[in-house]
Parts: sequence; structure tokens; C-alpha cells
Amino acid sequence: MLLFPLHSFSQKLKINELDKKTRKWRMETLPVKLKSKDDIKMDVSLNAWDTSFFLQLMGSGIGTNTIDTDSKVIFLLDNDSAVTAKSSAIQSIDYGNLVPTYRHEYMVSFEGLEALSRHNLKTLRKYSIGGVDDIAIEKQNAAKIRELSNFFIGELKKAKLIPVRPRILAPGFPGGYEVLLNFLNRNLKPFTNLDNAERNEATVQFLVTADGDIKDLHIKNSAGSSLDNELLRILKRMPKWKPAVENGKRVDYSVTQLIKFYRNGGTWKIQLGD
Repeated sequence: MLLFPLHSFSQKLKINELDKKTRKWRMETLPVKLKSKDDIKMDVSLNAWDTSFFLQLMGSGIGTNTIDTDSKVIFLLDNDSAVTAKSSAIQSIDYGNLVPTYRHEYMVSFEGLEALSRHNLKTLRKYSIGGVDDIAIEKQNAAKIRELSNFFIGELKKAKLIPVRPRILAPGFPGGYEVLLNFLNRNLKPFTNLDNAERNEATVQFLVTADGDIKDLHIKNSAGSSLDNELLRILKRMPKWKPAVENGKRVDYSVTQLIKFYRNGGTWKIQLGD
């Protein structure tokens, strides 16, 4: 992961100081321009209060609506992933100018900042009380949030504001990987050749509770109805897992697993993907 600004990107901090009232370190970047057209103008900046991180959108035209608590802004990236930030309060529009403007602040996680620092922005989806606006980002501006996030993370690192990640031991199937694989294949029922609608692989997601129980089991990415149904049937037979442990305490943990079907001679087998 790149942690420092690209040579083609010149950026400075607007604020970088200890707040006298809260005794927290405050950091804010200068804004960068995402859109500059007659019907829409939009700038973005990043700021931090110690290890709490925020993203500000400022502009006019399309997207100028009042937002509510928990209103989302979603950044759709060029690797088909997305980063979601949420408003912590109702935020309205400024009608003091000839053209109404907005300045909306959203909470964003450090993991979200890291994702923004790796990939270029394609589309911004801004939710409001009035609905939702999808705003496409031109190629010449696509890298600006990535470069801004790289710069910001670098400055956070210098100021030692990078949050300490909790030490988490992920949950596990009793006996480990090979035992899980044997369990899946032992319980797999024979079925006929796949039709054209089947994808040969599916992504499943489920929650391993602090007690090791399996809950909220569902197919995240479908392989087709016949494979999905067979996969759910098998997974519902799983015994309790070893729960995740965070800083010595058992905790709930969401597991996402890619599962592939393949032919081995005349029979079908299951393989676990990364």
C-alpha cells in the first residue's frame, strides 16, 4: 500500500495542531476538486480528530440536498469495490449565496481511507433526504481522492494518529482447514452436470458467534440455484466453530468464504478459494 503522496500531487494541510479545548490533535487537508461544471461543482477534503476520521464534500448543483443522520455517501472504485461513509447529524443547505451550496461531513473508517488510497474513483453516490444522486467522475479527476488519501495517511503516520488495530484471532472450523474440506466433500450429494446458468463457484457469508454458533448463513455471490441450495444444506450441518478471540475475549465474527465446485473424474468435489 502506498502511504505517501505521488510526485505529481502537491498537497498541504490546512490545519495541523492540538485543539486547546478538547486537547485532541486536529488535522485537515486543503480541498481538491472532483467536479467543476455548470450544473455541478464538488470539492472533497479529509480531516481527523485524533483517531476519528471525517470526509467533507462541498459543492453546488447536483447533490445539493439536506442530509439526515446516517445518510450515506458511497465511493465506487475502479476495482469494483466500494467505500461507504455516513453522516453523524442532519446537515442542511446554505441559501446565503445566489446559488445554494452545501458542506456535508461524513464519518469514514481508517480501513475506508486505506481503500480510497489504493484505487481510483469512478462514481460517487450521494444519499439525501430528497433521494440519491449518482455522480460520475471524469478520468482527469479519478485519481484525486486516491492521491489525497495517500497524502492524508502519510500525515497521520507522521503525527502517530494511525489507530492501533485490535489483535483478533479469526474463528476456525474444529480440526482446521483440511477437516472442513473433508466435511464439505463427505456431505456433498451427487448431482448431474451443471447447466449454462451455473457458475461453478459461490461466496458464502455467515456469523460465528462468541459461543461458536453459526448464524445468518446466506449466499453472497450465487453459483446458481442448484449449487446454492446444496451448499446451504451442507453448511447448515456444520458443528460449532472455534470462536474469534479479540484481546483475549471471545467475540462475534463474520466469515466470508469462496467455495468452488469442480469435477474429479466422474464425481463433483468442493475446493475452498481464497
